[in-house]
Formats: sequence, structure tokens, C-alpha cells
Amino acid sequence: MENLIIYGDASKNSFNEWLGTYGLYISFALAGVVFLTVLGLFLYTYIKGKKQGPMTTKAPTKVIKNEAVLVALGGEDNILDHSLNGSRIILVLNNYDVVNVNALKELGVSSVVKMTNKITLVIKGDASSFYKSLF
Repeated sequence: MENLIIYGDASKNSFNEWLGTYGLYISFALAGVVFLTVLGLFLYTYIKGKKQGPMTTKAPTKVIKNEAVLVALGGEDNILDHSLNGSRIILVLNNYDVVNVNALKELGVSSVVKMTNKITLVIKGDASSFYKSLF
């Protein structure tokens, strides 16, 4: 009857003996893993935030005289259709040869994309105020 193991008796359970021997080491290992995970997440967000640069407010976009832009586009009569799409102003023109790209860039247009049936003006900054000053 001495070989009979009673499950409620902790003195005869080998797992309880093993846990009593190594439990403290296991606790330290788990605490270390949790600490290193939290530290890694903190460093990741800190480094990622540094790469974006300091938080600055945008400088207000200067209001451009719409007459100068319209002249660079060939006049108001040259514009058949216009629309605003994000930071882009899409124009359908009557004559694309009269567009002065250099003058547009001096007036605040970041880039000009000419296509066969339309021209796209890419604006850095507040494109909606630029669009409103034109139309």
C-alpha cells in the first residue's frame, strides 16, 4: 500500500517538488521576458517618433493672386473645366501650348503634369485655398 500515490498529497508529487525547486527561477525568467518586451515596445515607438521629426505646424500658404496664375495658364478663357482632388488641381484646357510652367512654379505650384486631355497642378500646402483663389 505504500506505492499508492494520493493526488492530494503534495509530498509525493514530483511536479510540486520540481516547481518548488525551480519556481523562483521561472518567475524571474517570466518577469525578464515581460520587462524586455515592454522596453522593446517603448524603444520602438521612441525611435519611430524621432524619425518623423519634430512636430511643427505648417507655415501658412501665401495667398497667390489668381490673375497671375490664370495668365500662366493662358487666361480664363483657356480653362474649360476644373476640379480639386486632394493636393491636385485638375484642369481641362482649350490650348495646352500656352501654359507657362516656369511661371506656375514661381507662383507656388510644386509640379505640373501634362497629359493629352488634362493638366494637373500639384500644390504643396493648402491646395484648397489655392483652388479657391483661382475659381
